[in-house]
Order: sequence, then C-alpha cells, then structure tokens
Amino acid sequence: GMDVALIDDETLATGDLSRFDTIVVGVRASEARPAFVANNARLLGYVERGGTLIVQYQQNDYVGRNLAPYPAQMNSRVTDETAPVKILAPTHPAFTFPNAIGPADFENWVQERNLYAFTTFDDRYTALLETGDPGEAAQRGGQVYARVGKGHYVYTAYAWFRQLPAGVPGAYRQFANLISLAKAPSP
Repeated sequence: GMDVALIDDETLATGDLSRFDTIVVGVRASEARPAFVANNARLLGYVERGGTLIVQYQQNDYVGRNLAPYPAQMNSRVTDETAPVKILAPTHPAFTFPNAIGPADFENWVQERNLYAFTTFDDRYTALLETGDPGEAAQRGGQVYARVGKGHYVYTAYAWFRQLPAGVPGAYRQFANLISLAKAPSP
C-alpha cells in the first residue's frame, strides 16, 4: 500500500522533496552516491521543514564529513544476530505505530544485528535500542532518533538490508514503523 519512488540525482539536487513523507537513504550512500553527499544539506532542510529521513548504516565517512544533523562518532557493530535487544524508549512511535514492537520482533535475524553504529553521539539524539555481543559492553548507538526542526531523523545501523530480503517478520514490522514516523503521534 505504499507508493515508492527512487530519487534520482536530479530530483535530489533540484526536485521537490516535500512530496515525500519519508526518504530512506540506502546503506553506504555516503560512499557510493556522490549526489547524496552533495545534497545532504537539502535533505536536512527537508527534515527541518517536517520530512522524515531514515539513514541506514553508513561508514565512518558519514560522520567524518558531518553529514548527520548533530555530532557523532561511529565504528561499533554487533555481529551476533541472536544478541538480546532492549527497547530503550518503549513509548516512542518507532515501537508503537502502526505496530507494537516487542522482543519477538528481534527473533530469527540473520548474520548480524547492526554495523557502523554510533559509539558516541550528541544529546539531541535519543537512543532507541541497546544490544551487544556476548562479553562486550552494551551498545546504544545502533538506532538513534532526533527531532530536527519539524521533522524526524533516524540513523539506523541495524541490518535491515539482510533482514528484509530474508523475510524476517519482525524486521518488516519495525521498518514499517520507521517509515511511518511522519504519520505517527509525536514522540
């Protein structure tokens, strides 16, 4: 029931981004898509005016180039796909709208939990999830949310690019919530 459009470089540079409720940035776009880097200020302006931007995992150059709206550092990952996940903000719409998200939604994941998570981040971000590999410190920067102007910004290092093709039901439910933030009650 969603209308999906791929945003080409011309639209990214000069098009009307306000026609999109949510824009999802693919993995490693900061490396592989020069137009994303060149037009990052336009994307952040879109968020400030009320848009929702979901940025899937990027590598260190993402924060190194100051592409995130607020300062952060990154390079953490959780490789154990069965590592327990704690929801840190259970009333946040990312976990309540349109789907109620719980522990079962983290079951049957494949290959890893997340990669290139934030290791430290500005107080304007809200950590949404906590997880960690066995024997290592818990990580809170794998999925963070920030209100930027009137809009929503999410950096998510969780391995959606592995879970969605694998048909993991909980991943579909969670990703649906992320792309629905524009329609959700305010966090």
